[in-house]
Amino acid sequence: MFLTYFAWMVLTTAVHGQSKLYLDLKAGANYTFAEGAYFGKGTRPFKAYSSLSFDEQGVAMLRLQVRENWGISAGYSGSTLGWAYSLKVPDKYTVNPFEGERRGHSTGRYMHQFPLLFSKRISEYNIKEIDTVRHTYLASFRLDIVLGSGLNWNTRNCSGCGQLNSGSLAYDTIDFSQRIINKQSFGTFIIGGITARFYRLNKERLNLSIYYTQGLTDMLLVPVEYRYNSQRGSTTLHVRGSGFSATLGVPIRLKTFKNAVVRGGG
Repeated sequence: MFLTYFAWMVLTTAVHGQSKLYLDLKAGANYTFAEGAYFGKGTRPFKAYSSLSFDEQGVAMLRLQVRENWGISAGYSGSTLGWAYSLKVPDKYTVNPFEGERRGHSTGRYMHQFPLLFSKRISEYNIKEIDTVRHTYLASFRLDIVLGSGLNWNTRNCSGCGQLNSGSLAYDTIDFSQRIINKQSFGTFIIGGITARFYRLNKERLNLSIYYTQGLTDMLLVPVEYRYNSQRGSTTLHVRGSGFSATLGVPIRLKTFKNAVVRGGG
């Protein structure tokens, strides 16, 4: 449905004003975590996130930039439906003479995402105007705020989901045991962030985007049991595809829609 709306936007803006159609090819990384990971999820010393929870991301988006002030984008993102956890043995339970040891685990499934994004320019900085008639600048930096939503698709392909990073450390022992419960193949998300665009001679050359994605649907449930030395505990992670991402993009201009004059009948 959003692709139909995107096509409608292309046609109407082609008639009523100048706009540019781009193909944005982006690559970067994302950091994903289970729902509620940073709001008390799990009982200490277990934490439902880890510094290991990074993965690569590839994005291809069609973007209609309207009069340079705002735009609409639709396309595809290859992302990760990821989750992670870590545990540091409390000092009163460790057998290490210095401090409790730490272990973490991170994994995920490949996930397709289909976002629809709206962007609005909020600031602009120009360097050295070289054409005062056409207002052409040697370089420009422009900042957009971006909001949107989209659809997640869980492919159920999981690389290394059963390979847990557990066992004996130098002194302490930390074991993790997890199982995966499939809840939904499709889910929704909302997304927000900023995009910085770099222009040379009024032509966009690069863009850098930083987004936060909030999943709205439980895609997976992951019950986790853990043991550190003689202590035991358990929790259930809710995996929705939430996380942060940063991508660097190359915009390819596909078409420029020139101003058109609409004449009425006499």
